[in-house]
Amino acid sequence: MTELMLPLLEKAAPDARVITVSSGGMYTAPLNKDLQYTSGKFDGVEQYGRNKRVQVALTEKWAEMHKDKGIGFYSMHPGWAETPGVAKSLPAFSKSLSGKLRSSEEGADTVIWLALQPKEKLVSGAFYFDRAEAPKHLKFAGTGGSHAAIDSIVDDLRSLSALSS
Repeated sequence: MTELMLPLLEKAAPDARVITVSSGGMYTAPLNKDLQYTSGKFDGVEQYGRNKRVQVALTEKWAEMHKDKGIGFYSMHPGWAETPGVAKSLPAFSKSLSGKLRSSEEGADTVIWLALQPKEKLVSGAFYFDRAEAPKHLKFAGTGGSHAAIDSIVDDLRSLSALSS
C-alpha cells in the first residue's frame, strides 16, 4: 500500500512522511524470507516478531530508495501497552505486568511526535522509541546484518501484491 501511495506522497513533499508502527517484538526475530511461514510449525508470537522486523527493514529500504523525493520514512516501537492483543497473545507476560504496561494513549505518543516534528530533526529510515532514535538490533540477539535480505523480500511482496518492480 505504501508503494501505491508514493505518487501522492511525492506531491505532498517536503512534508510527506510514512510512519510504521512496529514493536519491540522485532528485536527477537532476524529478517526471514519465509513470509507465509511455510516451513516449520506456525508460532503466532514468532510470526509477529518476523513481521515487525520486516516492517523496520522495509521502512529503512524505502528511506534509501526515495531519499531524494522529500518523503520521510520512520519506524517506531510504541512500548509495551496494555491492549487486548497483548493479553491474548502473551497472557503470562500481560498478567505478570498488569498495571505496569503503558496505556494505548502513552503508546501513541511517539507516533504523534514523529508526525509533528520538523523533518530536519528526524532521521529518515531510523527506528524510534520514546521520542528518540533507538537501535534496530540488540547485541547478541542474532538479528544484526539481517536487513541485507530485504531486496528479495521486497520482490516477494511485490509479487504477492501484483506490483511491478
